[in-house]
Amino acid sequence: MKVLIKMMDNQKEYFKDDVVSFFKLPEGTGEIEILDYTSMDSIDFDLEKYPGKVLLVKIPFEKGWSLVKKGKIVPLNSFLSGAELQEFYNTYLFNFLGRQYNTQYFMPRKYETRIMVYLKSKVREAIGVWKVYRDSIDRHLKKINGFGLPQSYMLENDPNFWDYYDIFVVGWIWSHREYNGAVSPRIAHRGKRYLGTSHRLIDRAYQCGSDNAGVLSMQGDPVIDAFLWEAVYHASGIYNPKMWENKWSGSGIWQGFLEGEVFLSFMTQLDCFFIHGTGSDSLLGFLEKPEDMGVATMPGGCSFELSDSGTLLRKGTKMITTGGWWWGIPADAPDPRLSYNLARHITSKYNQIQGCGRFGMIPVRKDVREEMDSLFEKKWIQEVFDVSYRQLVYNKSTVVPSHAQFNKISNLYLDAWFDIVVNRNWSGNKKIPDRFYIKQILDIKYSPLAKRFNRKGIRE
Repeated sequence: MKVLIKMMDNQKEYFKDDVVSFFKLPEGTGEIEILDYTSMDSIDFDLEKYPGKVLLVKIPFEKGWSLVKKGKIVPLNSFLSGAELQEFYNTYLFNFLGRQYNTQYFMPRKYETRIMVYLKSKVREAIGVWKVYRDSIDRHLKKINGFGLPQSYMLENDPNFWDYYDIFVVGWIWSHREYNGAVSPRIAHRGKRYLGTSHRLIDRAYQCGSDNAGVLSMQGDPVIDAFLWEAVYHASGIYNPKMWENKWSGSGIWQGFLEGEVFLSFMTQLDCFFIHGTGSDSLLGFLEKPEDMGVATMPGGCSFELSDSGTLLRKGTKMITTGGWWWGIPADAPDPRLSYNLARHITSKYNQIQGCGRFGMIPVRKDVREEMDSLFEKKWIQEVFDVSYRQLVYNKSTVVPSHAQFNKISNLYLDAWFDIVVNRNWSGNKKIPDRFYIKQILDIKYSPLAKRFNRKGIRE
């Protein structure tokens, strides 16, 4: 019998030797073999390689419903009693994300969300000196939005209360002060042409107030606002250009923290564990002073445009997409109840405590959440999980749209970002970002393609 997964090497080793090996199989059923599937796009094909032999398959959120639509996943309702199903609901957090039409298809492996990660010392410094830079920031912003900083603007002491204008202010300060003998931008997010970067852009659209229809069509004020903010950050020297020049994925940003190139970014919990370090499982850290790592919920979205009186024209939210991985039981699994018991073993309280504490997975069990302060001794781990849970609450039920053509649409966000932001195609003179110009680029080059993929995905 087999379990199909996609994991980093150190997680896979732990999963195989310290988790699955302790699951008691019925006599005469042999052993469980752990296999990697080829890619996230090949899960259904890999399942077909082993008909009737796969107990569980690890599935990313964005692939789950397409497998259900193809009839590849057994719903829990088909073999669990009402009482057993209720016990399942009482055990796991956010289980509604794996449910459709009152039918539970998936069991949680882990939840993921991005949070804001920063250096506490640099944030304290920026808060202490920001008024010195207020006039220069105001003058610069006035050239772009016609007003400057919002009316009665103040930089909050707590990053949990920041919005996009606050990110601009601290980014401006850091890019105008010398650190390690150099003056350069110190804010970055993923810049490699891959899913991690497109998710960041789509998150920004949701934060600016978009819904699934707007995201899938690449239309509406929130989508335009998202690209305008990205353009403003680049044009104003807030973003470290190495994020696209060196094609930074998560590991590039970890290294950026180590080398003093990054003071603030938007990262997952696993990123936090790599940046801080645990001292085991090859997670040695990327900070000279790990205690300097701070975390906060995502900054609030808002329009860059201001009214004549200096108020935000559109106020967004802190909401981004919740991601993660499910355990799914294949439709031809030899024994669905055995599969279910294995998933329950993998997500037992003990295994959750061990795995989450070592690899930065947000616990999916309610009892672990409730006892977090006593179960995880290290204060920084408690803080990462606590902030992550608060962000998950902000996210509500927002997930990447379940759409057959979503990968192609997300690639359009990358194309548009490299076109408009990286290549400075945000105005006729490439100097000051122009909202109307950006809207035209999206309307003419990208939205028609997105709508075509959207229609095709609906037909599929």
